[in-house]
Amino acid sequence: MRHSLRIITIALITLLSGSGIDYLTGLETALGLDSLFRIRGQRTPPDDVVVVTMDETSEAVLRVGQDLTRWRSFHARLIRELQRQGAALIVFDLQFIVSHPDHDPDFAAAMQAAGNVLVTECVQELRHGVEDFYGREECSEGNKKPFVQKDGVQQQPLSEQLIAMRVIGPTPVLAESALDRAPFYLANDAEDPIIREGWTFLDALAEAPALPVLTWMHYLQRTGALQDKIHPEPPFSVWLTERRRQCLSAVEKSSISLPAKSDLEHLIDEVICLEDKRYLDFYGPAQTLRMESYSDVYEGKVTNLSGKVIFIGKANRKFSPGHVDYFQTPFSDTRSGKMAGVEIMATQFANLLEGRSIASPLPPGLSLMAFGLMIGWLLTEFAGLPGMMASLLAGSIYAGMAVWCFSRSGMWLPVAVPLLLQLPLAWLISSLWSRRDLLNERKRILAFVRRVFPQWLPFVSASPGQWHQKKGAEELTYQRDVSGVCLATDIEGYTTVAARHTAHEMWELLNTYYQVLGHTVSSHDGIIPDVAGDSMIAVWIDSPAAYQRLPACLAALEMELAVEQFNATSSTCQLPTRIGLHEGDMTLGRLDAGEGSHYRAIGDTVNTASRIQGVNKFLGTHILASAAVVVGLSNVIYRPVGGFRLVGRNEPIELVEIVGKETEGNMAHYAKYEQFASGLKAFRQGLWEDAVVSFQALLNIHGYDGPTSFYLDLALIYRNNPPQEWEGFITLGAK
Repeated sequence: MRHSLRIITIALITLLSGSGIDYLTGLETALGLDSLFRIRGQRTPPDDVVVVTMDETSEAVLRVGQDLTRWRSFHARLIRELQRQGAALIVFDLQFIVSHPDHDPDFAAAMQAAGNVLVTECVQELRHGVEDFYGREECSEGNKKPFVQKDGVQQQPLSEQLIAMRVIGPTPVLAESALDRAPFYLANDAEDPIIREGWTFLDALAEAPALPVLTWMHYLQRTGALQDKIHPEPPFSVWLTERRRQCLSAVEKSSISLPAKSDLEHLIDEVICLEDKRYLDFYGPAQTLRMESYSDVYEGKVTNLSGKVIFIGKANRKFSPGHVDYFQTPFSDTRSGKMAGVEIMATQFANLLEGRSIASPLPPGLSLMAFGLMIGWLLTEFAGLPGMMASLLAGSIYAGMAVWCFSRSGMWLPVAVPLLLQLPLAWLISSLWSRRDLLNERKRILAFVRRVFPQWLPFVSASPGQWHQKKGAEELTYQRDVSGVCLATDIEGYTTVAARHTAHEMWELLNTYYQVLGHTVSSHDGIIPDVAGDSMIAVWIDSPAAYQRLPACLAALEMELAVEQFNATSSTCQLPTRIGLHEGDMTLGRLDAGEGSHYRAIGDTVNTASRIQGVNKFLGTHILASAAVVVGLSNVIYRPVGGFRLVGRNEPIELVEIVGKETEGNMAHYAKYEQFASGLKAFRQGLWEDAVVSFQALLNIHGYDGPTSFYLDLALIYRNNPPQEWEGFITLGAK
C-alpha cells in the first residue's frame, strides 16, 4: 500500500507539472515533435505528386521577373502541355483575383477544355482593428479596405480582440471555367512561425473544405477509388461543406463510423467529420517532393507526368526564398531554408493520399500518466542509484519506441515532457522521499533505543554525521522490565543442514534468511533483541495488549509466507521454520560476559515461546501460540489444538494454531475446524472411540491434517490402554 501510494504520487506530480509547463510553453510540440522529425529524417513521398515551381530559372527564361501577374499569359499553354501528357489533376496555388482581359479568355478556355483544373481562393484575416491583414497573401492591393466596421461610426478603430476572416475568389470567368475551387490557408503566427498543422476544413468560413481535401476527393473520384462506395455530387466543394455540417450536428455524430464501411470510407468520414486540422507528416526539408521548373514543363522538356497531380505555385529552388508565402517547418534550418506554400499544400495532399498524418494514439495526459507510473514503480522498486539507472534505461527504451512508432506510422508519443521534465522531476521526488524515509527510520531507531536500551543513546548520533563519545556511563541503566508478546523461531533440521555445508556457506544462507525474517518483524513494529544460530527472538512491547497481539500474529503469518518464498527461490537448501508466540513479562537488558556485553530478552515468557514453537514438530503445524495471545482478535483465524504440559513447566497451557487472516478464501476451512473441535472435545473428555471416529472421518473427508493425525494416533493408543489419571492435558517429554 505504501509503495502504491508513492508510485501514484510520483506519477501525479510529474503529470501535473509536465502538463502545466507544456501548456504554457508548447514544449512537446516545439521540441518533442520537431526532434522526432529530425531523428526520423526524410522519407519517400508518393510518386503521384509533382510540384511545378515558378522559380528563378523560369523567371529568367520567360522574362517575367518578380511580377506574378505577368505569368497569366503562360498558364494556358502550360495546361495544354499537362493535358497532353495526361496529368490527373492540375492545382493552381495562385490568386486570380484581378482580371486580365488579354489573357483570361485563353486561360479559361484551356481550363474548361482540360476539365481537371482546381484553383485556390484567397483567405484574408483581419486582426488588430483595421490595421493588420494576415494570411498567405494580402489578396491583392485592391482588397485591403476594412471589411468589418461599426455601424454609424466612421474612422473609429475596431477592438484589438476582433478577428474576422473572409474568402476572396478568382475572377468570375476563371472561377466558372475551373473544375472546382477552395481556400488554402496557413496561419503564420509571429509567436510560433513554424507550420506543423494544415486545415482540413475552415469552419470559420462556413465549413469550407481546404484545397488539399478537395483535391484528394477529386483524385479519388477520377481514379475510381470511390466506385460503389460514395457518390459525391459536383461541385465537390459544396458536397463536402454539406457533409461537414451534417457531421457537426448532434444526429450525425453518432453515425459517422459504421462497421460495414470500407477502410477508405472510414478515412473519408474521419477527414470530414472529426478535427478541422491535422498535423502534417513532412517528408523532409524544402524540395523533398518531386519539383519541376515551370519553364521546363512549359517547353515540354519534362516527361512522365501521366496520372500525376500537378501543384503549380511560387517556389525558389536555387536561392534563398523570399518573405512572402514561405514558411518554416520542423525541418527548416540555415541550410535547408523555408518551404513554399505550394509544397506544403502538396504535402498535405500526399498525406491524405497515403491515409497518414501525425497523431497521438492516446490522449497526451494518459501517455504522461503511464510514463509516470512506470518511472515511479522503478524508482520505488529499486531505490537510490539502481532505481535511477533502471528508470534511465526505461526512458531510453521508451524514446526508442517513440521514434520507431513515429517513423513507421506517424504515431506521435510525447518525448520532450517525459524525458526532460517527468524523469528528472521523478528522480528529485524519489531522492527527497528516500531522505524522508531515512530520517523516519532514524527516528524509529532512536525511539527504540530510548525505550529499550537507553544506555546506547549517548552513542547514537542525533543527526547524520554526528557521533557522541562515551559520557555518563555510570548513570546508565543496564536492564528494563517490560510486558508484551514474544515470538520465537527455530529452523527444522538445522543440524543436518549445517553438517552438509561449510561455515561460510551457512553464513551467507542465514544472512539472507534473517533479512527476510527481520523485514517482516520491523514492518509490523516489532523488535529483534536476539538472534542465535537457527533461532530468533522478536518482541512487541510498550503498547496496549490488543495492539501488541495483532501485529505479532500478522508478522508470524507473513513470516510463514516469506519463508515459503525464500525456500522456493533458494538454490542451496530448504529452511522450514517453526514459530511460537507467548504473552507475558520479560526483561530486556545487557548481560556482561567477560569483556564483552550482550543484550537479550530474558524470562519465562521467552522460554515458553521457545517451548511452544517446539510443539509444532509434534502437531505438524507451523505457527502455535498460547491462547492468551489471540484474545480479542477477530480478524485472525485460529483453532484450539489442546492443552499441553511443556518441558520444564508444571502448569498446563492451552495452545492454538494460527491459520491465517480472516478472508473469504479461508471460510471453506471452518467446517474442518469445527469437526476437529468436536473430536478434540471427545478426546479431552476421555471418549476415545468417539474421538477415533471423528478424527478418522475428518481425515477421510479433508485429507491430511497434522493435529488431526496426532490426536488420532493418541486416541487409538488410549482406546486400548487408557491413561490412569486423565486430566485432558498432554504431557510432552521432549522439546
